[in-house]
Amino acid sequence: MTGEIREIAPKILETIEKSNNILLHCHPGPDPDSIGSVLAITKFLMSKGKKATAIAGDSEYPRGLYSLPNRDLIKPLNYTQIDPGEFDLFIILDSSEPTQISRIGNVSFPKNMNTIVIDHHITNSKFGKINLVEPLYSSTCQIIYELFNLWGVKIDLDIALYLFIGIFGDTGGFKYQNTTPEVLKAAYELAKINPNYHKFIFEYENSMTPNEFEAMRLAFNSVETHLSDRIVFSTLSYDKIKKKRLNKSDAIEGMIADKLITVIGWDLAASLVELEPGIVRVSLRTRNQDKYDVSVIAKSIGKGGGGHKGASGTTIYAPLETAKKSLLKLISELYPDL
Repeated sequence: MTGEIREIAPKILETIEKSNNILLHCHPGPDPDSIGSVLAITKFLMSKGKKATAIAGDSEYPRGLYSLPNRDLIKPLNYTQIDPGEFDLFIILDSSEPTQISRIGNVSFPKNMNTIVIDHHITNSKFGKINLVEPLYSSTCQIIYELFNLWGVKIDLDIALYLFIGIFGDTGGFKYQNTTPEVLKAAYELAKINPNYHKFIFEYENSMTPNEFEAMRLAFNSVETHLSDRIVFSTLSYDKIKKKRLNKSDAIEGMIADKLITVIGWDLAASLVELEPGIVRVSLRTRNQDKYDVSVIAKSIGKGGGGHKGASGTTIYAPLETAKKSLLKLISELYPDL
């Protein structure tokens, strides 16, 4: 546990104690860490008698996490569909920028609203009134686990499951470099509380629809290598998505990039999906995060970019071919050895 967590934890708890109507959100394309951290904090707040409103944000609740208990606590609303002035506290979880709260409209905070940012992304801009950002931690759920221990919170079956699945998701099933002994210890303690996590992990990892499989097939058919054949791109155009009658949510760019980076010799992978004409969502992965920090790439191009050294994303507002050329040029400038 870091000194910063010990120092800031009492301030966060004090702010929560003084607040009555509290907002939480999931970031666009929510993953297990986003969902798990929101559900864990929401249930904690409710146990303290606080009014807690959790919103799904820009995206639909992920199908692979449908079986989590109390998922209906997360309402199908985005930030533009609520009145922020009703809340005296906004706990912003697993989000490095305001664009991770919403990309639909401008995100601003009323003067009467306190904001607490709890996150582990190295690209976090610390935009809250209170910021707890721990880039060396595997996940936001791991940070929350330590906060709960400091606050003496009783971690019940549900909270243990939320935190475990968040840690599991952001460590890639405990295979990424961010899986430290402390991470394994936290997972062990949570698994002791709720040992029945297996079916939730299975459903999370095995919930692809036929449309998502078709989107992945189309993306794989577009694969091309660049420069020294150590960079690989896949592209999925809006025209192909429309022609196959797929939805934007079917174009799972993160999962595509995850598969590309499994190939030996492909040191850096990018999946580019044109969600709408002139709007390209990019997922970046690397096999060597110490040498090729993809969070730098994501932060340097497009809008709302950021993430982890080994896995990041951004949105480029340009036609697909222009976005691809711009991304390749940036990568060659940042990492000329490729």
